[in-house]
Amino acid sequence: MPVMHMSDEVMLRRMTESDAPAVAALEAECFSTPWTLADFEEDCKRPEYAYLVAEMDGRVVGYAGIRSVLDEAEVTTIAVQEDVRGRGIGRTLMRGLFEICCGRGVAVLHLEVRNSNETARTLYESEGFEEYGRRKNYYRNPTEDALLMRAKVAERNFH
Repeated sequence: MPVMHMSDEVMLRRMTESDAPAVAALEAECFSTPWTLADFEEDCKRPEYAYLVAEMDGRVVGYAGIRSVLDEAEVTTIAVQEDVRGRGIGRTLMRGLFEICCGRGVAVLHLEVRNSNETARTLYESEGFEEYGRRKNYYRNPTEDALLMRAKVAERNFH
């Protein structure tokens, strides 16, 4: 995927291993049980994973990733720095993940989301995701159910 400019100030591109420290720092800001720097460094080396970063003024302000197996993929993580939320960065990251899935021949993209995360759920639903189940007490700090959602990749229009 080439660099995609979202606006004059935000750029979307593939994550590299050198982005892992910034991504891990943002992960720690956004999640109560964050992944580690080593997790992101390792995922960068594995072909089934793909990550995107959103940059603003040379700093990483968002990221998202998938893990694909055959014709299915799962959103592993997605986050946007709090002070730049509401600018469409999360939506653009999600659309970038759909493009990667399309290029990999993925038919269905899955994700899990906290039941209470209304903002994320609204974004996912607007991007074609539908709820199909729950994982009881999946999340910690605080304990909460995960909603299972999926979207068909083939129904996406990238133009």
